Amino acid sequence: MAYIRSGDIQLWYETFGDGEPLLMLMGLGGTIQAWGLQIPTLSAHYRLICLDNRGVGRSDKPQGPYTIAEMAEDALAVLDAAQVESAHVLGVSMGGLIAQELYHRAPARVRSLILGCTGTGPNDPTYVRPAPEAWEVLALDRRSQPPETIIEAMCQVFYHPSYRARVPDLAARLLKLQQAQPQPPHGYEGQLAACWSHAPNSPRLADIRVPVLVLHGSDDEIWPLANAHYLAEHIPGAVLHVIPESGHMFMIEKPHEFNQAVLDFLARLPRHHGAVPSG
Repeated sequence: MAYIRSGDIQLWYETFGDGEPLLMLMGLGGTIQAWGLQIPTLSAHYRLICLDNRGVGRSDKPQGPYTIAEMAEDALAVLDAAQVESAHVLGVSMGGLIAQELYHRAPARVRSLILGCTGTGPNDPTYVRPAPEAWEVLALDRRSQPPETIIEAMCQVFYHPSYRARVPDLAARLLKLQQAQPQPPHGYEGQLAACWSHAPNSPRLADIRVPVLVLHGSDDEIWPLANAHYLAEHIPGAVLHVIPESGHMFMIEKPHEFNQAVLDFLARLPRHHGAVPSG
């Protein structure tokens, strides 16, 4: 675990396990802790490289707006600091946009892509928008609304109804996590602006030349499933895996299914030799 520099900012990253490197890119507002149900399982097989994106967690939170291109450069800086020449790259939601941008900027650094609960991007003409109520939750003003209101609203659209029924105190748990490591409103706004302003990805999908797994929850209200189908149909050789009865936060709702899909996909790929050992 360490701080590193990326341009003018400081980023926090951590590594877990040994083996082939797997870079993990979290979505809007998420920190390394959001991978809590993935790290123990995946790190038994791979060297995980996880970072807090700019604007959240222990990384710097400069005034925005940010860009997906900047966050891709941040991820590359983390790979450099971890002495990793190339890695498998797993990105969810906003992290999926970062993963795609990272590939297009430095394809030699990417062994494979796992694109979870993401798509071509809100600026792309192929993008399938969420329902208006989900869009309104994303745009809630974090400067004027109390955290309890924000988190309760997010629970309704980010999590599947069956999961909310199983975890009736979900909002209280999330509020406690948020209070322990709060994201300032300008950090959230900067990340959200990066998603909304990102250049369309669809013209570049045919250029992707590494193995790709598209992983999605069947009932995702933030990135409707049609976005995953578009990725899988337009990235050469991509494999689509849909996890039933799960929403946008399917890595938390269905961690066993999520982790197994990742492991099964990576196990089918040729092994790389000469990986840089963990430091």
